[in-house]
Amino acid sequence: MRDNGDATARRTGRTDDAAPDGAAVPDDAVAVVGLALRFPDADDLAEFRANLLAGRDSVGPLPEGRAEATGLDPATAHLPMGHLRDIHTFDHGLFRLSRREAGLMDPQQRLALLLAHQAVEDAGYATRHLADAGTAVVLATSPSSYRAAAGDPGTLSALGNMTFGAPARVAHVLGLTGPCYAVDTGCNSSLTAIHHACRELTSGDARYALAGGVSLRPGGLPAQEAEAMPELVSGSGRCRAYDTDADGAVPGEGGAVLLLTTVAQARADGAPVHAVLRGSAVLHNGGAVATISSPSATVQSRTIRAAWERAGADPADAGYLEGHGSGTPLGDAVELEGLAAVFGTRTTPLPIGSVKANIGHLDHAAGVAGLVRALLSVRHGELYPTVHFRSATGGTDPAGLGVEILRAARPWADPVRLAGVSSFSLGGVNAHCVVQRAPAEDGPGKPADPAPKDPPRLVGVSARTPEALALLCVRLSSALRDGHLPLDDVAFTLNEGRDHYAHRVAVRARDTEDLAVRLAAEATWLAQEEPRADAGGAPRVVLLPDAGGRAATELADGLRR
Repeated sequence: MRDNGDATARRTGRTDDAAPDGAAVPDDAVAVVGLALRFPDADDLAEFRANLLAGRDSVGPLPEGRAEATGLDPATAHLPMGHLRDIHTFDHGLFRLSRREAGLMDPQQRLALLLAHQAVEDAGYATRHLADAGTAVVLATSPSSYRAAAGDPGTLSALGNMTFGAPARVAHVLGLTGPCYAVDTGCNSSLTAIHHACRELTSGDARYALAGGVSLRPGGLPAQEAEAMPELVSGSGRCRAYDTDADGAVPGEGGAVLLLTTVAQARADGAPVHAVLRGSAVLHNGGAVATISSPSATVQSRTIRAAWERAGADPADAGYLEGHGSGTPLGDAVELEGLAAVFGTRTTPLPIGSVKANIGHLDHAAGVAGLVRALLSVRHGELYPTVHFRSATGGTDPAGLGVEILRAARPWADPVRLAGVSSFSLGGVNAHCVVQRAPAEDGPGKPADPAPKDPPRLVGVSARTPEALALLCVRLSSALRDGHLPLDDVAFTLNEGRDHYAHRVAVRARDTEDLAVRLAAEATWLAQEEPRADAGGAPRVVLLPDAGGRAATELADGLRR
């Protein structure tokens, strides 16, 4: 376990974007301390936030090279959907996997591994700190459609393509010994997984939990498949959530994994907090609806009330609600009816929206995508537009229902920010979660960098290959160049909050600006060295989880940990 001595005490949590002291939360509330994502047009949290602020629609045609990489028939017509930029590049050596085993794994398992690893790093932990520390893994993945394993039947291909394989793989590779299982409730599986992960924490069965979901469509969206479900899939290729012109959902792919712990444990670890999950609920429609796939406004509203009751909060205090908003006329109309039953008496309408209009319906990962958007809202005090919305479905008046469907981004000034997140499934399962702005730190603010007269700090950086090490030094140098981060925080994170690999450099620095200069020099030196092949002739790494793969601003944010 992590030493909570002097080194940890010097580690400061995130103080920007934190709630004032009056917004105290219970010690057993669940803190989001780490987060990693891959969404259409977004490989990190900063890029996703920028896309939301801009009202970007990330739905588009099949990416160039996808058909060739996946063996698709080039004559097959594909409809627009939310695609990831790259679902094939994978550094199998980082996770101690053979090339053959990695090749037989569903890309969803590979993505789950990558996101779990990055979520741990985002929190400022090394994976070794979570091993044997009571860490649960609760994940959701969509049913596998990976063809490559079909030609090589056996144990490896079976394990690589079964639903339980993603959490089991993460637990095995990272050495996690807590509860470990997959969740499948349909398209709200990832939010349901987070609900259960929170229960593992609050029951004491786990100290930490990795939770979320991934969903990939290696074969894209064949037109023939979409034509077989005209009542569900949009013919226009645009998700118009809650809009009168909505004609169905638009599929998407992606995923996110959160590292969770209790607020008390986060405080003890000195871990910064993205946001707090105050409460959640999961209920089924039962037999009160015509078919198993029919939505129920009554049960949706009951689920929302149950989640807010468990959060110890009043729904009237909500400042935003991330809706299911899939763009199906019936589903959207029923959801608005359910929201009216909870929020219809408000004196000011509740702002609502749906991320599906931006990135498509991520199937089993749809719930966590909505949660990440709500998390960004409560953290940064921003409300994001629902793209393509013009007028409400069925000619309804949203204000008369107690809600407002956002058309443009705007600030959210409330110091105590509470949001709800809804996610519903085709199988009649309803999930809702309450998210709150992170509490302010109890202790003093960030310490200033040591004065020049103080002894320099020794800072280590490592990676699995020389190329990865050079790239990591470049990224760190770029992130640290403005010198606004405390050297103590940076040194602690890089020395204690990262796993150590075979290729390393160590530099002595007086402050973060000095560290940036010295790391840039190390990168130049590494680039001039003769290339050295990995043992066994492994190819050069293209995708580098240990380098983060994040924009410099997000990497800098992580260094506060």
